[in-house]
Amino acid sequence: MARSFFVFFLLAAPAFSSANADMRETLLQTARDRRLWQSPYWRKLLYYEHHLFGGTRSVNTLPAFFLSPVGRANPEAEFNAEIDGLFYSGSNDNDSPECRFPERYDWLRKKLPVDSAALPLKNCTDFNEWKAGLDPQSVSLLFAAGYLNNPSTLYGHTFLRLHKRGAQGADLLDYTINYAAAAGEQTGVLFAIKGLIGAYPGQFSTIPYYIKIQQYHNLEDRDLWEFPLTLSPDETDRLLRHGWELGKVRFPYLFFTRNCAWQLLPYLEIAKPSLELADKLPAWVIPSDSAKVAAAAFPPAEPIWRPSLWKTVNWKRTQLSPEERSLVLTLARGNQQEGTEKLSLLPPPRQAAVLETTADYLSWRMYARKISKTELDGRSDPLLLLRAKLGPQNTFTGGPEKPLPITKAHESMRTGIGLATVKGAGPAYELQWRSAVQDVLDPPEGYLPDAALEMTALRMRYAPRQDRFYFKEARLVHVMSLNPWDDWVRRKSWEVNAGLEQADETGRQAGTSAIAAFNAGSGLAAETHIGARELFYALAVADTGIGPTLDKNWRIGGGLKTGVLLEAGALRALAETRYLGYALGDKTPLWCGTVTAALHLTLNNSIRLEYGWRGEEREAGIYLQHFSLPPWP
Repeated sequence: MARSFFVFFLLAAPAFSSANADMRETLLQTARDRRLWQSPYWRKLLYYEHHLFGGTRSVNTLPAFFLSPVGRANPEAEFNAEIDGLFYSGSNDNDSPECRFPERYDWLRKKLPVDSAALPLKNCTDFNEWKAGLDPQSVSLLFAAGYLNNPSTLYGHTFLRLHKRGAQGADLLDYTINYAAAAGEQTGVLFAIKGLIGAYPGQFSTIPYYIKIQQYHNLEDRDLWEFPLTLSPDETDRLLRHGWELGKVRFPYLFFTRNCAWQLLPYLEIAKPSLELADKLPAWVIPSDSAKVAAAAFPPAEPIWRPSLWKTVNWKRTQLSPEERSLVLTLARGNQQEGTEKLSLLPPPRQAAVLETTADYLSWRMYARKISKTELDGRSDPLLLLRAKLGPQNTFTGGPEKPLPITKAHESMRTGIGLATVKGAGPAYELQWRSAVQDVLDPPEGYLPDAALEMTALRMRYAPRQDRFYFKEARLVHVMSLNPWDDWVRRKSWEVNAGLEQADETGRQAGTSAIAAFNAGSGLAAETHIGARELFYALAVADTGIGPTLDKNWRIGGGLKTGVLLEAGALRALAETRYLGYALGDKTPLWCGTVTAALHLTLNNSIRLEYGWRGEEREAGIYLQHFSLPPWP
């Protein structure tokens, strides 16, 4: 496509007159003298990067982003082609390079002695209409909390909101600039593999804000955090000019590096080059880290929190009496006659509160795909009519309690040191590392409550008696979602775990029984408040293991996992047990468990005590853990 456009450009441009040729040579000579193609800003505009083994190449893979056929790997040739683009004289200005790449040419005209009388600005009606439709008065960075039921959004998502001038934050009028993988409807293992190797193209898009609310706030029960960005009018214009150009790019989308969290920050650098945000990005990037980096680069401002639809419904539920809550369920489940009879016994303000809560709850059930749109209309329309007849009533004031924003949560990477004592093997010194981001004993503020989301966690040990190193555990992924049973929601709890572990139950010397293990479980959880807070759970588990330490080198089976999570201020404790029987391969059953207590000394520092058993093996340990931002590349 780049070659065809280049040919089209040559055909559309007239033969250079003597005056044009002289002007072109002057501009080229100025560029050569100042080596403008080496300008850091120019390289940012075209996303040029130095290769590890030398040379330069743009990350963008779409040929339409360049004017020169060799522009992706040759910044000088591309710059010269951009100069030629000034002389475009086709019949439609919208097809000109200057209209296709308005920020490039705005910068180029400022850096070169362009005679505006001889080369006037093009009439870019398509771009100007798009820009006028957006017309942002201000810009915000939005962070959508993680959603464990979708692999592509486990860690959350970041995007920009453009607040339309004069709209006073109206959701229906604002737009977003969003960067995401073009993965279609694909899910599962292939989805994860392609995301790891960059097989999906990453694309920018301009999407109405209300659609993002529909997706995150309603469909996926995700909170939205909005961080105002103080951009001047000139910086906002620059953001829009480059945003128009980004409609012509494709970047390889990598889940842990070149993702939405990474790509949005270089875009902000175009609007405000002094930020240099890309230099602050770690080796791997998750949305919470990029939100912290971006928010810290601007003057402090109070973030705006938009609770999910379910949080709003749940808050309203807390304002009702037990009888009123029961009445909401009666009405929501379609028992209209019974419900309206009981409703009539309440005073008008309480009737209104019940009806409003029921309507919101039914909307949530529809978005959660528990009822159809037809069922929603059939059940909620009569209730809304009853509510309208009651007129203005004093129902709810205030709203859900605002949690801590992600910017005040612990950092994403965790390291640790500790001392363990192993039955029959003596002491062992341990080093821990986890790339991201939390387990159920880490401080939950700012992250998903009662959840684990761990990637690439490693525990290495040195045993002095045996004078050797070995790994205790090497987790590739661990995801756990504990959902206290709620008759309004009826969510199950579940867990997925994959990696390497030591099968100490085989009786071998510590550290010599490594197996590859994968297990998954589903079950129920229940919350109590006997002390501060307790969360009991039981999961039916399927388990498999592969390794030479096992009889026949493998096993497949299942069993039961039970546990209780305790919370009391800065102290969190977890007790778990598993019993697994195996029907295939090594049929030796496994009985194991752990008891762990974590005391949070500060936001980014904790101490843990752990006792565990696996078959006849026993061990205990104490560990100091520290959270930090991942290192820079």
